[in-house]
Amino acid sequence: MYILGINGGVRMGYQDISAVLVKDGVVIAAIEEERLNRIKNSPNQLPERAIVEVLSIGEITIQDIGIVATHGSTWGDQYQEVLTGYFKNTFSYVPRIERYHHHDCHAASAFYHSGYDEALVISIDGSGDGVCTQISIGDANGLKLLHRFERPNSLGLFYSLVTQFCGFKKDSDEYKLMGLASYGDADNYDFDWLLKLKDHGQYELDTSYLVEIKPGQPQPSKQEMFFNQKLMDELGTNRRKGEPLDARFKDIAAGAQRHLEQAIINVVKHYIAETGIHKVCLAGGVALNCVANQKLMDLPEVTAIFVQPASSDAGISLGAAWLASAEAGQKPVATDNVYWGREYSNHRIAEILDQLQINYIRVDNPALSAAQFIHQGKVVGWFQGRDEFGPRALGCRSILANPTDPDMQELVNLKIKFRESFRPFCPSVLEEDAHLYFEGDQEVAPCMTITYNVKPPAQTQLPAITHIDNTARIQTVNQQQNPLYYQLLKHLKDLNGHGVVLNTSFNRDNEPIVHSPIDAVSAFYGCGMDVLVIGDCVVRK
Repeated sequence: MYILGINGGVRMGYQDISAVLVKDGVVIAAIEEERLNRIKNSPNQLPERAIVEVLSIGEITIQDIGIVATHGSTWGDQYQEVLTGYFKNTFSYVPRIERYHHHDCHAASAFYHSGYDEALVISIDGSGDGVCTQISIGDANGLKLLHRFERPNSLGLFYSLVTQFCGFKKDSDEYKLMGLASYGDADNYDFDWLLKLKDHGQYELDTSYLVEIKPGQPQPSKQEMFFNQKLMDELGTNRRKGEPLDARFKDIAAGAQRHLEQAIINVVKHYIAETGIHKVCLAGGVALNCVANQKLMDLPEVTAIFVQPASSDAGISLGAAWLASAEAGQKPVATDNVYWGREYSNHRIAEILDQLQINYIRVDNPALSAAQFIHQGKVVGWFQGRDEFGPRALGCRSILANPTDPDMQELVNLKIKFRESFRPFCPSVLEEDAHLYFEGDQEVAPCMTITYNVKPPAQTQLPAITHIDNTARIQTVNQQQNPLYYQLLKHLKDLNGHGVVLNTSFNRDNEPIVHSPIDAVSAFYGCGMDVLVIGDCVVRK
């Protein structure tokens, strides 16, 4: 049976709109709406283009869908009517609609993707269906709920509050706060007055520092002030966008990051002790905090950790589809990658480049050509295969550069990504060589969800991907997951001795990752990138 999982909602605050197509427990296609409509996060919408896209990739119609699965189980009959009307008006057909709890969807997206027989499953975000953190057990019988932290006791709200205070956009730029934290001194700011850490894995957010949200009111938009004067009385004047990031804000970021880490560690350690389960699965927006994930990975109590690559609300569509699949007796099938978008043939790419009157050459070995350009110090746009699902570029929609060049980090930030200079870049590395450069308690990390320590020799060898705290959010690559990208890394190793490349998402600041060849060409000519390797075509300026 075909199941269509969707994430979205017409309420303020819902974002990361997406659609996933599952058949008999196997993911056929998945994509976020923003990749198609080019609106970052696509807030306050239901997916339309994403639904059309996954149906097209699966070569089926809406009439072939047995179940539409989504979140919003607590939203009442009115939302069921909204969904029914939406499908009737947009697609002239209404499949059976099943709604699940937001955090059950997050939990399912992580547990069923992990392939673990049994795991402690923890989802953490700002809020969804009235819940901010959920602890479950996943096993052969599915998911069993242990505990829920209800709104407003939210680790996500705590971190978003500090994100906005430091001059970044809440519900979007939390990763910037995480990157900035490495530059500060965490000892200068203890946030226990804002987020009280208690025994038995409990915590409590002091909402007196937040703008009051009355019953029935939506969450404040990204542009609205989320905190009040009381927080400024405690921390001083907040930073406005574009103002300098002085030592105070770096220290605030560091203190908030450490406090978040300790809160998560307390939850995980308590429930490991309570259940005796030492494998951990994570999902929800807070699970994208790869620095906190490293702290969990390194805990002696944790024997294995899996972080859902699409931990943001985009993963809701995946989890909902797998919940419906499991209920229908079709066991969700674990996978080792998230290459679930559309693939463009070399012939179709050349057709599009011809239509755009773009000069290009065809090459027999695009992986070798790209490796040679990278070795020469060029910054390369790499467009191959199917889109990755989630916020990380994993070697299909990537910008690639030489990690051995000490100037490359600043060059890519300022001339290509047009973003803050403190932002770090990630390395992709041959799976079999990862131990030569990086150290962590898990040998493989295929989805860039956990930071690893960069070994001292590699800190000198690979300066462009080594953050100020000597860590890197790594992606290990093997032949089975992404053969062409693996070959590129092999060629780089032949050229410079290192099977490692600087890999960042193929987009400019505040834009979605590119999806189509037209998107790729637009981004290429809109920044300082040197070369575009798209299919077997090479474009140079």
